[in-house]
Amino acid sequence: MLAEAENDLIALIKGAPIGAKLRDVASLPDLSGDSLVKKFTTDAPAVYLAAGSLRVADRSARLRFGVACIARNSRGHIAARQGDGGAIGPVGLYEMLEAVAGLLDGAFAGQSSWKVTAIDFMAEDLLYKAGVYAGVVQIETYGTVDLPVPVDEEALNDFATFHSDMDIPPHETAAEHNKWLQEPPDQTASKPDAVDQVTLPTS
Repeated sequence: MLAEAENDLIALIKGAPIGAKLRDVASLPDLSGDSLVKKFTTDAPAVYLAAGSLRVADRSARLRFGVACIARNSRGHIAARQGDGGAIGPVGLYEMLEAVAGLLDGAFAGQSSWKVTAIDFMAEDLLYKAGVYAGVVQIETYGTVDLPVPVDEEALNDFATFHSDMDIPPHETAAEHNKWLQEPPDQTASKPDAVDQVTLPTS
């Protein structure tokens, strides 16, 4: 459910006019600190998505996502925020936030209808020192959810095949990992660095 929602939102943004102005639209990288700021510096202008919370009560669910807009401009902080005023250059943060908010408020992505609840600005020294400016469009959707039934481990048969996909740094995103788990696996955009599979005798 969460992966489907994230992938539907990514596809919606990529297919919109603002998507053509971005270097990347993807799940938020599994990085932190200087490593994350370095990626932002390289990839801006970009949009990254991350699930915020999932509240469930009586099969009713409220799912929240944050859509982070990342901007940078070698001409300085004003250009990074406001863009180049129509000149050839990267899109500014304000235009990104307005475009993404306008696109997602009331939008249907997959089977979900989304609304914008807020726009927050990220005030981090690490970002400012790198000349990166960022804001997050907060969105949410409501619906019903059927949570998976817990597995009764005692009722399971012994497994006949063990399969493991290994990913070494720099790691792929969680979205790519989920594609590897599909049946059949989707490895069109990335592949595991190593695969281990053992088939055990059944008799």
